[in-house]
Amino acid sequence: MRYLLDVLLLLLLVFEMSFLYMPPFFHELVGVALLIPIFVHLFQNRFYLKALMKGRWPLPRMLGAAVNLLLLMTCLTSIISGCLISNALFADVMPLSLRSNPVLFSLHSASARGFLVMAGLHFGLHAGNWWQRLQRAASITSRPFPAKVLMGITALLLGAGGIYAAMQDKLLQRLEGLHVFMTPALQYDTAGYILTQLGIFLLFAECGWLFWHLALRRRA
Repeated sequence: MRYLLDVLLLLLLVFEMSFLYMPPFFHELVGVALLIPIFVHLFQNRFYLKALMKGRWPLPRMLGAAVNLLLLMTCLTSIISGCLISNALFADVMPLSLRSNPVLFSLHSASARGFLVMAGLHFGLHAGNWWQRLQRAASITSRPFPAKVLMGITALLLGAGGIYAAMQDKLLQRLEGLHVFMTPALQYDTAGYILTQLGIFLLFAECGWLFWHLALRRRA
């Protein structure tokens, strides 16, 4: 159940990032609905939250806490700013001065991309658990050298694809809060743009996995 929820969160997030290809009402509805699996995820990890003020703080734990905090901040900022500039779901509640505020639009755009980046990093920190679970499910006890080489090549290809996707969607400019009206990625069809967002997520998932292993080595 826990892993199915994580997959659902990923699908909703990547789908939500493709907002230009869906009706505004549906985009806003999915954005608010994201709170439900997020709260369930937090409830499932409530013991982690209760233990935050206990024990020592080695580098891997500090890394995980920092990523989780930034993930929570970008998530809430994205959802709250999205509600404030709503033109469909909350259009009758929010005043026009908020719904047409360019600063809020920039904040929403930047925080949404930050949410995607931090979600990728968060997933990468826990990618080892996912991989071990998949290995157990497939009854794989060891990885032969050819399989390790194939995995390395796949990781490089996914990383290169993610960098290309980030450039095509001008991720850096969006994170800086700049007004980006058109990107090469927007010339793709719906499936192509969704794959672009997935590529960005996977890029930062690889970064999270790398940071985690570097932190573990530093601790050792």
